[in-house]
Amino acid sequence: MTAQKFISLAELAGQDPNSPAVRDDFKELSWAELDRRVSALGRGLMELGLLEFDHIAIVVSNRSEFLESYLATIRAGFTQTPIKTNWTKDQISYLLKDAGSKAIITDIAEAKLAAEAASLPVIDVDDGFENWLNQQSDEPLPVGGRGYRIPYTSGTTGKPKGVSRVFDVEVTFEQWAKQNAIGASALNLPTDGWHLMVSQMFHGAPSTFGIGALFGGAPMRIVAKWSADKFAGWLKEGVTATIMVPTMFRQLLALPESERAAIDPSNLATVLHGGEGCPVKVKQEMIDWWGPIFSEYYGFTEGGMTFASPDDWAKKPGTVGLPIGNMKVDVVDDELKSLGPNEVGSLYFHHPTGKYFKYMNDDKKTDRAYLSNGSFGVGDIGYLDEDGYLFISGRTAELIVSAGVNIYPAEIEAVLFEIDGVLDAAVVAGPDEIRGEQPVAFIVAGKKSSGEESTQAEIADAINKACQEKLASNMVPRRINFIDEIPRDPTGKTLRVQLKNELFGNN
Repeated sequence: MTAQKFISLAELAGQDPNSPAVRDDFKELSWAELDRRVSALGRGLMELGLLEFDHIAIVVSNRSEFLESYLATIRAGFTQTPIKTNWTKDQISYLLKDAGSKAIITDIAEAKLAAEAASLPVIDVDDGFENWLNQQSDEPLPVGGRGYRIPYTSGTTGKPKGVSRVFDVEVTFEQWAKQNAIGASALNLPTDGWHLMVSQMFHGAPSTFGIGALFGGAPMRIVAKWSADKFAGWLKEGVTATIMVPTMFRQLLALPESERAAIDPSNLATVLHGGEGCPVKVKQEMIDWWGPIFSEYYGFTEGGMTFASPDDWAKKPGTVGLPIGNMKVDVVDDELKSLGPNEVGSLYFHHPTGKYFKYMNDDKKTDRAYLSNGSFGVGDIGYLDEDGYLFISGRTAELIVSAGVNIYPAEIEAVLFEIDGVLDAAVVAGPDEIRGEQPVAFIVAGKKSSGEESTQAEIADAINKACQEKLASNMVPRRINFIDEIPRDPTGKTLRVQLKNELFGNN
């Protein structure tokens, strides 16, 4: 039997081995250099005695070593999980135990402590990494490695759980690279120019889509930390695409006019965004500024996903689009009966093969996620319009139940973001002795579109008038709290628990 030929990363991406593949804030690597480092890292892990499908935790900040670790673990045939770099030692220790990790790659102090407590070998990308890497064989890794990522849920409604998908183990590295490139193309990510990685790379969607763009031929520019006032400089490096969250849009829109004028988006072909809902007003302001280059995705760790092209959103402002691939979306009521167009209910995705994922070490949670027909849901609420386009109302865990009536914070927030002078906003459930719960708004005040300062009293008055005009009476926020910043995790999701803790702590 003829041995399969090794295909380099440059060949997979259709690029010259000597052309740039990745650049971070400290160095630039060619495709040939990236190939060598990926092979050496994979061989070094093998030398530690790790076997096929052994689990490796990646706790690495935004730098080329994250990409090297990601590619090496999959190409060498291991399973891996990128872990949030802001997690505590205890949080990381939980995942290491739950996943049965055999090694950890990191530059984070808390991760090193967790690895020490678990007696796991550590590849420290900050301490002696270059010497260690140069001591490893850079012989190309075996062809057909079937490593894969085991993503963990965010843990917003309990301990994070690993998601194991039945198809992942069947895909070779070479097939995986091609599939990712096809997926990136379907999301309008270009193959020319630099792909700017401004999101934290442990976040699944940006890293997956960014790596897809990489295998499509677009080199990756990794920035260590997002900063709105540095965005203009990054764009000048030949950036043609990036993946962002709406929080970044708000920060860019809030820049002084002189700094906004320095941002030249003319070379940008696509800005892909997701991770949290984007208010219609915020997105429209970005479109007015940069043009119709914004594509949107909605999805979750378990695998369901929708996509809205710029044309889709122009026709259906606020939509997160249509399901992609073979997925179908169903909206059901509390009795699990399918609802009609524009009726709000629980969202379930259906894959033709039925139950195609499970939560590791938690069969009960797996069973609860599925309906009898194999459709799965994760607690999101929304509706389909008459043309099948999906609109998100929120999550079950975010629901406000006032006098027995469900109120969706996203509907109230949509009104708040339309108000001149509201820079950021979030709505949570506050206590109400009569109704049980009431909507409470947290507001970050900013300048008006005219550039004038707005007082809290003016904004509060505008909020009351707009909400009374556009919302049912029980949805009008009974309290308005002004704060300096809405707490969000590194992926941009609102940390509503923190707001509720602050709220209840004040009562």
